[in-house]
Amino acid sequence: MLLDKSHAATNASTQAEPFEYELAPVLRVEGDTNEAKTMSEHAEQLGVPAAAFAVYKNGALIHQEYTGEGIGPNSMFQGASLAKSISAATIVTLAEQHDISLDEDISAHITSFDLTTLEGYEAPVTLRELLSHSSQANVSGFQGYPQSAELPTNVQVILGSEITNSDRVAFTQPAGKYYYSGGGFQIAQAFAEDVSGKPFDQLAQELIFAPLGMDKTMFRTVMDPDTVSPLVPVSGFENRGPVDGGWHNYPELATAGLWTTATDFAKFITAIMAAADGDENAGIPPSVAREMLTKVVDLNPYRSYGLGLGLILAEDGSIQTFEHHGRNVGFRVSFSAFPKDRALSIMLTNHPKGLQLATETHRGVGLNFGYVDPAVRTITPVPISEDLRAQCIGVYTAADEEAATVELLEDDGKVIFRDEDGDYPLIPTGEGQFIYVPLGITFTCEASGDGTVLSYGSSNRFIKQ
Repeated sequence: MLLDKSHAATNASTQAEPFEYELAPVLRVEGDTNEAKTMSEHAEQLGVPAAAFAVYKNGALIHQEYTGEGIGPNSMFQGASLAKSISAATIVTLAEQHDISLDEDISAHITSFDLTTLEGYEAPVTLRELLSHSSQANVSGFQGYPQSAELPTNVQVILGSEITNSDRVAFTQPAGKYYYSGGGFQIAQAFAEDVSGKPFDQLAQELIFAPLGMDKTMFRTVMDPDTVSPLVPVSGFENRGPVDGGWHNYPELATAGLWTTATDFAKFITAIMAAADGDENAGIPPSVAREMLTKVVDLNPYRSYGLGLGLILAEDGSIQTFEHHGRNVGFRVSFSAFPKDRALSIMLTNHPKGLQLATETHRGVGLNFGYVDPAVRTITPVPISEDLRAQCIGVYTAADEEAATVELLEDDGKVIFRDEDGDYPLIPTGEGQFIYVPLGITFTCEASGDGTVLSYGSSNRFIKQ
């Protein structure tokens, strides 16, 4: 792991007293109890090598904490899908400057390729749809490229090429529905670059990073540590071990090409909250912040999506929380913001267990501030039946990628989901449903015309071999 020489201690905090919070998973198994911990204690328990954590209230930093050898304020993590929030702000700001409606078809504004030739294209394809994952675009995410690999351009990512490791982007998802689409964000990036005549990283620097004083945040297709000193890029880990070369390169900038620190990214989120409240000097136009925080599509009964931001609405329709999570190879990152108190919890980590660390922390911080995630509930395990065991236990192949396989298995009486990243214990809850408690993810096993199908989330579907 590359070390941040500005911070020699393994763990540190801005407070003399530890900042404790109740561990708050989205699901509680009946009979389990939670306990108060510090972030560093929680990270050690989960085996997360490095994490940066910051808490804000009334727009001001009240706590920061780092864990891992050499990790400190100058440690940069890949921001993964937190990039989508900044990309949305960049693109909406640009559209306003050029008097382009978020609801008009953008095909005429894209000159680097012909949007109308993509499979399934039907006018209008709008920025509002692309930035809210409701455009019908496919390609949920990207795996990045090892540092030795030749990198495609953004147009090659969209259209596909011999060196591209993701599918060609197409409009193949159900109309009017949420489908998490990194492919859609890459189309929006092409729009921004073609309209502005500037590379996307330069555009974000001019419209977002510079006005907010974000001097520790940048979009990079290739990260050269020598060019960012005294900032220090952190190396990533997966369950199987360190990422070769420390990290993957992501030419898909708008989706996943961000590098940042916890407190620097917080400048952006606190500015969004201030601008949404009408602060004309926040560094982001109030109109842009309000568009981003306006619900476009529902994810589930508890969560909606605006533009580059996930939303949790209060009973009166106001925003209780807005958030985003991110996953790149070797990195898991997340934030939750509570706009009524201008409060924020942000966590950057370099390990798959970091997402559990982050989300349980955010809910715990929220409880400290008086917020309860409406999705939190208690579940009762239900023993798996013999019929369900025969139907569901086995090896599965991804419906849209034949080379990808996963397994649902039993080990010592426990049901486990296994993929290339590791093993995930599931709790059976009856009727073919299994839940991964730390992240509240429901897996469904059911018969279909294709055979037995195992699915989770909006875009993960596997067929039993």
